[in-house]
Amino acid sequence: MGAGRKQKTSRLLGVHMQVAAFDKYNSELLNMFSDSTLGLFMPGREAELFSFGTIDYLDAGDILPAKTESPLHVVLDGRLAGTSGWFGPGNHFGTPESELQALDRPARVWVVDTTTLPMDLRRGMTKALIASDMAEAAAKPADELPEADSLCDADHPEIRRQAARLRRASPASTAEAILKFVHGFPYRFGAWQERASDTLKRGVGMCTTKTNLQVALMRAAGLEAGFVEVPMPTSVLGKLMPSSWLALQRPTVRHYFAAVKLNGVWHGADSSYDYASYRIFLEMFPWMAHREEPVLTEGAPYIPCLEIQHKDLFDITVVDSIAGEMGKKSRFETRHFEALNTHVDRARGVHQRWLGSTAEAVAGNGVSA
Repeated sequence: MGAGRKQKTSRLLGVHMQVAAFDKYNSELLNMFSDSTLGLFMPGREAELFSFGTIDYLDAGDILPAKTESPLHVVLDGRLAGTSGWFGPGNHFGTPESELQALDRPARVWVVDTTTLPMDLRRGMTKALIASDMAEAAAKPADELPEADSLCDADHPEIRRQAARLRRASPASTAEAILKFVHGFPYRFGAWQERASDTLKRGVGMCTTKTNLQVALMRAAGLEAGFVEVPMPTSVLGKLMPSSWLALQRPTVRHYFAAVKLNGVWHGADSSYDYASYRIFLEMFPWMAHREEPVLTEGAPYIPCLEIQHKDLFDITVVDSIAGEMGKKSRFETRHFEALNTHVDRARGVHQRWLGSTAEAVAGNGVSA
């Protein structure tokens, strides 16, 4: 790389590199910035904001340098940690509460002195930051998490009422009605220590929480139902999460879906991926377009994740509970999950709702919207 393209400080003196104008227009870095929660909430202006910042390149163990009294940082890749927690790709923060250090791999961090931004761009950034905070607050789980053995609460009154509404003339048609109902819940990464009744109220979920709700509804409807765990290559998640997060994942993840016994045979019924998230899958697996609509009939399970891998749909092991897995405390905080969700949120336009709710809040901060 040419010496004129970057201004490098000696590792003995500065342990970081500051990026000159060249990298402001680096498409890889700009895409990472666009995938951040800040980028999500600045549609159409993320490239403009990005161009005002610089990039700190940190090796594992390097300390994030302090450059200005009014900074805004966005982690593009890698992870930073301090005494008050850690920040992953897509997370933003101002002046850190404590010294932050790159963890087990290099990290790239965008930073801007907010006092140098044009007023209209600063207004847009303020609105984006408030919208991001509102979305994160809405996604935050309760401070006191429920006991693991209480998560599949099929006897909860709201679960029983919803199951009654979905009951049909046959076990297969009832199971399909429940599949379609839970399938309609938007897929979002998030905390999994959540009761089925809480997922029903929240209206969104990931594979564990949607499966837990689906099993609770089927049991409340009088069906024999259980859980299936299968390994899934992380690459199958593909564009569901930003590429910088994919790089931090293990090669294989555990995926969960529900199963129902129809005429003595277990049938998988995977409600995880709603239409918006499934269409993101189709960018990688266009030959699976015929399975976009969730259809479950006797003799025909609905398990796209196994079909993608060309596996036998009846070769599944069904267990009565996944409380042991769902009861584990996540190392992720809400801000990490929100950064994981920018692709699926952008696909649904969810961020526009939060942006529309910020005008009063921005005005309350003394900044015209």
